[in-house]
Amino acid sequence: MTADRVNTHSLIKGFVKLCREKGLRATHQRTEIFKALSEHPNHPTTEEIFNRVRKHLKTISLDTVYRTIATFEEHGLIGRVYHVDNTTRFDINLSNHHHLVCARCHTIEDFYWPEFDRMKPPKSVTNWTRIDTKQVIINGLCSSCKEIS
Repeated sequence: MTADRVNTHSLIKGFVKLCREKGLRATHQRTEIFKALSEHPNHPTTEEIFNRVRKHLKTISLDTVYRTIATFEEHGLIGRVYHVDNTTRFDINLSNHHHLVCARCHTIEDFYWPEFDRMKPPKSVTNWTRIDTKQVIINGLCSSCKEIS
């Protein structure tokens, strides 16, 4: 078994376990949708996920994919990424991380910034009763786009 197949297998196994913990059934459609999410290199849109899944499940509808993504998000299985191209994208990486966004090709890369994560929010937001997340989005040019500019 190749490393990619092992990684996908263990990821799906973890997904099934997480579904059980959240009280969700890990149906074939949900598993295929999660697999498509995990295999997409660039924080996919719902339509991109649908196009991937449709290759394996010819009868799946876009509505089913939308509802499944909403269920995943509602149960904390995936996160939402706000993107410069005004599309909603999704992320299976639930660890505390940030995003680099290329202004030209719209690639999104995860990065980690522990120093930022440890910082306290500024005094101007102390009137908020709760802050759930702190996330940085850095926009610029990726190395591929820099080479062609």
